[in-house]
This record gives sequence, C-alpha cells and structure tokens, in this order.
Amino acid sequence: MDLSRVVSLANGKGGVGKTSLTANLAGEFAREGSRTLVVDLDVSGNLKLDLGLVGHEGDDAGRGVVDAIVEGTPLNIVRDVRPGIDWIPGGARLNWLLPMTYGAGPGIPAGSVGEGWRQALGKAIAEGEYDMVLVDTPPGNRELQQMALTAARWILVPLRSDPASWEGLQVLGPLVSHARKDNTELRWLGMVLFGHQSTATRVRQNVLDNLADDHSAIPLLQTAIRSSEKTAQECRLKGLLVRELVDRAATDSSERFRALRARRSDPTVSIPESLPQSSTSMAEDYAELAAEVAALILEAEEAS
Repeated sequence: MDLSRVVSLANGKGGVGKTSLTANLAGEFAREGSRTLVVDLDVSGNLKLDLGLVGHEGDDAGRGVVDAIVEGTPLNIVRDVRPGIDWIPGGARLNWLLPMTYGAGPGIPAGSVGEGWRQALGKAIAEGEYDMVLVDTPPGNRELQQMALTAARWILVPLRSDPASWEGLQVLGPLVSHARKDNTELRWLGMVLFGHQSTATRVRQNVLDNLADDHSAIPLLQTAIRSSEKTAQECRLKGLLVRELVDRAATDSSERFRALRARRSDPTVSIPESLPQSSTSMAEDYAELAAEVAALILEAEEAS
C-alpha cells in the first residue's frame, strides 16, 4: 500500500495549531488542484469546526474509523466537503478504540489496532487516488497518536513560541521511536512555527536554542504562520478557511460600494463587515507553507 503522501500533524501538547493547520493546508492543496483527504483522529472532533461542518449528516463522531478497524468495513469518507477535499470524521466514538490498543477488545489482539488502521487508510487512499492525506491527531492521547503514526510517512510538528509546546515535542519523540518498529518509513517532515507575534527570525532562533539535542536534527520549516485571534474567531464563526474568508471579503468590497450608494436614501441598509487586517497575511502564510511542504515531499521522492 502507498502511504507516501500521508502527513500526520502531531504534538504532545494541545493548542499549538494542529487542527487549523490541517484544515487550511488541505484548502491550499485543493486550491492548487491536489485531491486531498483530511482525517480527524481527535476525540474532540474539532476539525469539523474549521471546515464549517458542524451538524453535517456525514459526521459519525469517529464510528466509521472504529468499524473499519474492528470489522474491516470501508472507512466513512464524506466526499467533497470542499472542491477537492474529502473528510473522515473523528470524535468521541474514537474512545472505543482505547481498550482495544491493550488487547482488551472483543477478539482484538494487542497491537492490531494500528495495523487495522494502516490497512483501512491504505485501501481508502488507493480507491480515492489522493494526492495528499492530512491527519489531525489528538494531544495527550498516546494510543491514538501511536495509531496515527503507524499509517503515516511524514510527521509535521506545529510549535508555538512557548516552552509548553516544546515539551510536547519531547512527549512525541518516544511515540515516534516506538511507531518506527512497525512503520520503518516514518520520517520527520519538520516543525512549523504557529501563531508567532514577534519577528519570525527571533522566534526561530529561540526555538532552536531551547530544543533538546535529540530533536535538533528535525528541520524547522522556513514558513511560519502568523498570529491573529480575530481572524481565527471569524473563520470558526463563519465556518470558513482563512483563504475563503479573504476571498469572501473581496466580494464584500463591492457590496460596500453598493451600500455607500444605497444608504443615501435608506440609512438602514446594512454595512458589510470589514476583514481583519491580518487575514490576508495568514492566507499568504498558509499558501507558502503548503508549497514548502509539497517541495519537501517531492524532493524526498526524487531522492529515494
């Protein structure tokens, strides 16, 4: 099976941007014509918030993942949630897998959950002919993180500029070492700075200075995602990716001119909302990051 384009976004610490990166990178890949699968392996199921899929009829809270592993049924893939993007939902039902990882499930031997997931995802990729697969993993849930890593080629680690996210990388390291026993193809794609506010150069150096020696070989990607709480809130409130928020604002600009004319005779005409100033910069960051990720993967494929 071909898992060469599977990227797991992982960190042992929550709140570092895994879900936002997963959703917005998927949007950028699809925008460039790459058929993309996004997988939610987080029990919180928050990927649906960033994709604007709350209440979607295809959301099974992770039941399809469980059934695929336990019963061998095809994964529940929700098609075309965006042009070029398919979605495997996650959520609370993924917790059903936890006792099975220790061999406590009915007829499920220890260690078979990871292999079951590997087989299920491999079949889905082959049938869907995906160019990219992005997997959002749960923080603090080592069993599901381990499962995700058994079926990934690449690990992308979001980091904030605070020591807590660096500690999350220390937690992730042993899981990667363990996963490589069954998945010898697993590789670090790199670390990406998320939500930085000061200059990227200074933050990059601070991160590199503070990482333990055993992680110094993990590359720190050149692209960093700038911080904007207002943009993040707007996106989740409207169920839009950052790029979609920017594109909608371009349409809204003409609406403002219409409102300007209309309010001369009717002051009650509503005024379109303004785009947060940081949104365009964030959209550019995500586009640059997607291009850098694509370049790194292609470079590795060419070298192999």
